[in-house]
Amino acid sequence: MNEPKQDQENEFLKAAGEKERGLVAEFVAFMAENKMWWLTPILIVFLLVGVLLVISATPLGAWVYSFV
Repeated sequence: MNEPKQDQENEFLKAAGEKERGLVAEFVAFMAENKMWWLTPILIVFLLVGVLLVISATPLGAWVYSFV
């Protein structure tokens, strides 16, 4: 009767001793575990739009917009 609780305790201690993952690695693991790979293209588009917004605030923005 005590074995399942002991196993849970050992699993908890093992997880606590592991090296902490970064935000990106944690999110990729979340998507893999929950089979949410369809989010990948959406996130890539958000990332590209964010990069364009940051670049547009610099003098480089006029150069980028001439090609788009």
